[in-house]
Amino acid sequence: MALENIGYVEILAGAIVIYFLIVVHQWHHWRVRKAITRTWPVIGMLPGLFHNISRLHDFATEILKKSRGTLEFKGPWFADLDFIITCDPSNIQHILNTNFANYPKGEEFREVFDVLGDGILNVDSDLWRLQRKMFQLWSRRHKNYVSFIARTIQRKMMDELIPFLDRVSETGLDQVNLNRDYYVASNDGVVLLTQQVDLQEAFQRMITFDNAILLIFGINPASHSFKLSKVEYQKAFEDIQQAVFLRHVLPQSCWKLQRWLQIGGEGKLMKARKIFDEFMFRCISIKQEELSRNKSENEEDQDSFGMLTIYMEEKENPYAIKFLKDVALNFVGAARDTLTASLTWFFWLVATHPNVETKILEEIKERLPANMLDHGGYCGGSFGAEELNKLIYLQAALHETFRLYPPIPFNHRTADKVDTLPSGHHVKEKTRVLLSLYSTGRMEEIWGGDCYEFKPERWISEQGGFVYVPFHKYPMFNGGPRTCLGKDMTLVQMKIVAITLLRSYCFQVVEGHPISPDLTVTLYMKHGLKIQLRLEIITRRWTSISDRSASRRATPPAPSQLRAWLGIVAREEQPRGGLDTSPFSAKLTRPPVDFPTTTSAYPSLGRAPPSCSCRKAPPFTGVGEFL
Repeated sequence: MALENIGYVEILAGAIVIYFLIVVHQWHHWRVRKAITRTWPVIGMLPGLFHNISRLHDFATEILKKSRGTLEFKGPWFADLDFIITCDPSNIQHILNTNFANYPKGEEFREVFDVLGDGILNVDSDLWRLQRKMFQLWSRRHKNYVSFIARTIQRKMMDELIPFLDRVSETGLDQVNLNRDYYVASNDGVVLLTQQVDLQEAFQRMITFDNAILLIFGINPASHSFKLSKVEYQKAFEDIQQAVFLRHVLPQSCWKLQRWLQIGGEGKLMKARKIFDEFMFRCISIKQEELSRNKSENEEDQDSFGMLTIYMEEKENPYAIKFLKDVALNFVGAARDTLTASLTWFFWLVATHPNVETKILEEIKERLPANMLDHGGYCGGSFGAEELNKLIYLQAALHETFRLYPPIPFNHRTADKVDTLPSGHHVKEKTRVLLSLYSTGRMEEIWGGDCYEFKPERWISEQGGFVYVPFHKYPMFNGGPRTCLGKDMTLVQMKIVAITLLRSYCFQVVEGHPISPDLTVTLYMKHGLKIQLRLEIITRRWTSISDRSASRRATPPAPSQLRAWLGIVAREEQPRGGLDTSPFSAKLTRPPVDFPTTTSAYPSLGRAPPSCSCRKAPPFTGVGEFL
């Protein structure tokens, strides 16, 4: 009779309790066995994903290794989170090339990345072919495309990043205090360290964003007025990226509800889109005015011939302003984000592998003409493809960086029709397929037992030539018909930055600084890259010593010699025996130098080296975090 009094509410409550107990038991069992691919009733593999969300890329690598390169991920029921993830080279070849037509971006991709509109990263078929063709036309319109790319980023470095780093160096010298904060004794000798700088932020704020605008629009944002500051526009773009990434993790119904209510990440996205769209439309307006003015004056400046100019020259069937905005937004995102992330990981790897840095510097000195390197430690020549292609070891180091830390860690595709992958996995219609580029670079079957090591030598043949790896084993620049258009551009830009900065400064990663990938569409460092400059490189430049590798092998200077080289006059000093580590007040008086003191000696840069009185660093703007 008691059972007759039990209602539906009690039955439902009992079922929930039983399910909860089952989940708790399975969770404990999962943690004991560490079965990271456990499939739970109703909620699928979501607990394992959330448990490892802070290390998502390494988690994906682990489950793919256990799954022989391909896994069918099961999400919660009715949440539409099921997908296939793979790093199997045969599957990558099949998806990106052999059966390319069956794996377009798809409508679901377009909805997730609706912020990209009709730009090249978000479209298929005719619109994609049009934008690919226009990019190729633009690159051919330049008389020397490689020199143009190199000249553009070199100019941005000399205008902002180099003065900023010199400012950091000079601040460190002016305030030098030989105590434990700045004074380091090691096997390599005694060095002085500057205050901390976030190199990733410096790249974002001072090079990659403005450089992308220059390449796409042919205008310098610093020369024009905008409603908001550059930092605010960049912050808006970063908010857009974060919101788009969350759409990959949250159930579709969840983020669509947020969008409808304009709350959470979606509410933030709407505000950010409005801000950045305003910036894009302003850049288009500036370029249109410039083209009208140049047409009346019959002028065409190659350096101001941005990629969007090709579209704006179309008069018979002019493109809509919104389409121009979408085209520009896609290329700005690709040019800015991939370069920033790649440079950050590259300089971290080089800074933590001094033997690689030494080999890069030796190669630069041996293979580049002296007239390109005789500008006070800076690169003053006009680089072309011939010169840059000689730097085999540098190119190997860059590709090794891409292998370990691809700027875009995942590639998203959607199956148009039913298919079977070479691995034997069945793909249903409209199934999402994720290519884990991050995991591909960490597969022992492809790269050997040392796949986790930073080893540029794996890219160099016994004859000293560069080893080209097929895209299905190394898909960092996509492959097949959709091979990345900006591959060569990225390599040129990174080579220029590497040559200039490695010859001019010595970077040291701040001790204890955490290094891990961020959870964004682009593989940024989660905590930035905090570095310090070793002031010994400034000493070498002021004393006309350009061969850092040779100088490092020399006997390190005593503290008194170091102070003499830096031109420091001690006012108070109380030695305590042994190494001179006592603090003292100091005033910097620079030693005489033999550099030219006019900018005419540097026609390609239009600037004098930092030790000349005619070259003044701009006021500190706060970019790069100081202690």
